[in-house]
Amino acid sequence: MQTLEYNSVIRSNFKHLIESMKVEDLNIIPKGFKNNIIWNYGHAIASQNILIYKYSGLSFTLPDDFIDTYRKGTFPPDIDDVKAELEIIHLFSDQSMAHLRKDIAEYKFTDYETYETSFGATLDSFQDAMAYNNIHESLHLGYAMAIKRALGY
Repeated sequence: MQTLEYNSVIRSNFKHLIESMKVEDLNIIPKGFKNNIIWNYGHAIASQNILIYKYSGLSFTLPDDFIDTYRKGTFPPDIDDVKAELEIIHLFSDQSMAHLRKDIAEYKFTDYETYETSFGATLDSFQDAMAYNNIHESLHLGYAMAIKRALGY
């Protein structure tokens, strides 16, 4: 499925952006922004689980507390150890992609509850959700790139 491969490219670009910065800068919210790079990365991963699994009637593949921390409508959490949080997010990024690949191969996505996104797109199927997820993750990668630039990189 090509949309899954594009999603892997987006995640790879997120990781490269993060690796090009100092860890402590990932948690800074520059003037004019409402969140930071680490939140955008975590949000992309949590949102994929919601868009793909929740509306397909399946259980999340990530812990509920992670989803609750990074879901739509949240703000960056207070993070004491940015490096440890980043390791968790990287782990969940890799795990969620592996789980999704396995579930696609096992044809687990048979039903989908129609969902109207805040972007104005109506998702009627798993395939719609996969395509929209790439738009959503790219949007947050773009925010992260703008934040990086605002931080002087």
